[in-house]
Amino acid sequence: MENFIKKVRDKKIRDGLKYSIYDGILWAIMFGLGENYITPFALAIGATALQVSFISASGQLAVSVSQIIGANFIQKYKKRKKLAIFCNKIHALSWVFIFFISYITKNPYFIIPFYFIGLASTNFAGPGWLSWMNDIVPAKLRGEFWGVRNKLIGLTQFLSICVAGILLHFFSKDFETLMITFGVLFNLAFLARYLSIIPLGKQYEPEMAVSKKSLKFTFVIFLEKLSETNFGRFVLFSIFMTLAVNIMAPLVPVFLLKSLKYNYFEYMVVILSAMVSSFLSMTYWGPLSDKYGNYRIIVVTAIGLPFISLGWAFFKNFYLLIFIQIFSGFIWSGFNIATLNFIFDAVKRENIPKISAYFNLLNNILAFLGSTLGGVLTKFLPEKEFSFLNFAPHNYEIIFLISAFLRILVILLFIKAFKEVRKFVESSPPFHHFYVYGPFINIINKISLLLPKEEEKINKK
Repeated sequence: MENFIKKVRDKKIRDGLKYSIYDGILWAIMFGLGENYITPFALAIGATALQVSFISASGQLAVSVSQIIGANFIQKYKKRKKLAIFCNKIHALSWVFIFFISYITKNPYFIIPFYFIGLASTNFAGPGWLSWMNDIVPAKLRGEFWGVRNKLIGLTQFLSICVAGILLHFFSKDFETLMITFGVLFNLAFLARYLSIIPLGKQYEPEMAVSKKSLKFTFVIFLEKLSETNFGRFVLFSIFMTLAVNIMAPLVPVFLLKSLKYNYFEYMVVILSAMVSSFLSMTYWGPLSDKYGNYRIIVVTAIGLPFISLGWAFFKNFYLLIFIQIFSGFIWSGFNIATLNFIFDAVKRENIPKISAYFNLLNNILAFLGSTLGGVLTKFLPEKEFSFLNFAPHNYEIIFLISAFLRILVILLFIKAFKEVRKFVESSPPFHHFYVYGPFINIINKISLLLPKEEEKINKK
């Protein structure tokens, strides 16, 4: 982090980026201890696959609804820091209610309203926060900054998920002990999220610029331009890919814990393998998106997305699933960085709050539909028999195959419909460079940094 921060000359900006990273680390603790284990908690109190899908879908609906309202609100209120601090407090408190109300009632449906409120509150401030970050992150260092920040967040998530998984593994012998463990984890998630208001309060906030054009740019106009503009076609690609992904995404924890009968330790290892791969890959993809353009990285990583679904459909072995997760973390880290930076490059500064909210509204509506569809399919597919493929009793693998097919379809239909928006990017090497040569050289360089240099060897002699 320090090496990157030194590149920023302005002290206010430099300190602001530091505090943003601290805020992200506290968020990661909350995510690792709480949000990452909300599905295991729901399953522990008797949730079905359909109920788990509804919990996930409610979160996605909360994000979409709150961001569109928040985008309009922040353009009139303009106090991004105050709004973020207030909303973080509500998000923190939601974890207390999620645990205690659901535990007392033993009803998984009570998770939904408080999970909805928590995510709605933090995402209400989301467009303003994104605009705030766009104002303070230097344009030429965007890819590198998000790579560094996401890497540290990923490391923190890794440690948090480890702690939670180990505690659940050793304290899950009976229901009451398991519930006490979940109670400790969710209250720690509350504490971490609440403490994030400290770095947020110290972060530099420049004055927010709002143009008259931005105020007139409505959601209806945004929808009308989806098929007409380069950014609109990028949005179509993104949201339909989200639909394809979320048909299976909420069901993966259910598949591991219920269908494959993994214990909490095995579940933790599989989930963590993607996290570790992701944060190790962040600093790999960030500079590449700055160098070759975000469109190229989106294309390169999108090609790998169907293979993730296919791996989940056909692999049952614990170690093969870890391999799939490592590949998944590598792919998604690049895809997410390039997608975020593409939005920053394609959208005018003053339009960031509204357009990011419109984008997220559509994205989360499609995620909601995907999660709901995946959950509904679990009610029908068990009645089918696919013994020739040696599928599990609940046929989650069929849903994974559907997801893979839809991912391929989205790539074929939309990947050439939009293009790079940066004027100056270097000519890109072929695909295998990013998957084979690039990672290999990156690993070699990191190893070489750990080895003593020749001058140091001579001095020791």
